[in-house]
Amino acid sequence: MTRKRPDRELEAELEAMAADLAEACKGLCPLESALLIAQGMREVYGGEWAIAADSGGTFSIVRKT
Repeated sequence: MTRKRPDRELEAELEAMAADLAEACKGLCPLESALLIAQGMREVYGGEWAIAADSGGTFSIVRKT
């Protein structure tokens, strides 16, 4: 099975979004960044999102089911 290459236009849009997000999170602690990202996920995708944390100080945004 072959994998389809990502659309270059979509790839450029995702890179721009990542850069915007990095700029918005600049100077924030990891938890503040996670809160900002979770809020954005709620606005874009709707539903409920939660922040999961591990003992190493890493935060993940997960959809609540």
